[in-house]
Amino acid sequence: MKHISKKISHLFFVVACAIAFCFSGCEKMENPYYTNDPEPNIPLFADSVKKVLLEDFTGIRCNNCPAAAKLAEGIADASRTRVIVMAVHAGHLAKPDPNPDSPYTLDLQCPEGDTYYKDFNITANPMGVINRFQKSAGDFQYSAPKWEDAIKDELQKPLTFKLTVEGSLADNGTAINAKITYTATETATAEHNLLVFLVEDGIVGSQLGKEGHIENYVFHNVLRETLHGDAYYGVSIGKPSAGEKNTYEFNNYKIKSINKKAETSTYKLIVAITQRGSKYIEQVEEIVLR
Repeated sequence: MKHISKKISHLFFVVACAIAFCFSGCEKMENPYYTNDPEPNIPLFADSVKKVLLEDFTGIRCNNCPAAAKLAEGIADASRTRVIVMAVHAGHLAKPDPNPDSPYTLDLQCPEGDTYYKDFNITANPMGVINRFQKSAGDFQYSAPKWEDAIKDELQKPLTFKLTVEGSLADNGTAINAKITYTATETATAEHNLLVFLVEDGIVGSQLGKEGHIENYVFHNVLRETLHGDAYYGVSIGKPSAGEKNTYEFNNYKIKSINKKAETSTYKLIVAITQRGSKYIEQVEEIVLR
């Protein structure tokens, strides 16, 4: 297993260097692999380890965004499921081209994404927000070359919530049933919320890239909507006590963006436990809906 881990570590380092070069060159990382676990091929779950959400602010007319998306996917792959990526299409470069002859007509925006872009003070695409951590007042954004180090810092923080998510599609794929179970590892001192994001994976369309038009580009984990109808507050869970197991369910939630779903794409849920005041994400998990 140690030999496999070293191979994975080396492979991720090479890939990350190649991609990061597109932005600002590659600096050697002392430990590019995120875990030293003896079983690197076994998925980790949010009821046992801290996980991190990387929100990749992107757009179909952003020529640097495909390289950033590939970098994000490489980080997630190397993390052994401890890093979850959500693509947020927002900002000027996410808007479809009004030119009827343009290939960039796919609209992957949503109201929540527009709100996040504004409130997190995103200045350009691609840009990342990591666990909604504020480096200073109002400063949430990280450029792509900074993602890896910032994510590693987050992964070193203690596990404050155990989180499990179950879910399935209902009514011929137009509705969702979900069960969320969470347990605080220590009594919370701040008010917390559950946020539930519906993302769509495997959408195929046109994307601008460094070398020009990319036909049949595959978009992953695109934010479509929140199940609670607002950007931030979601479901209030108060100040959970240490060791107390709690459950929240969504029953037959009707998907508002169902008319936008691609024919061959897959729906996923991303569930986050957040601090209400700071918006900081304490824990996150992702499941595929079938």
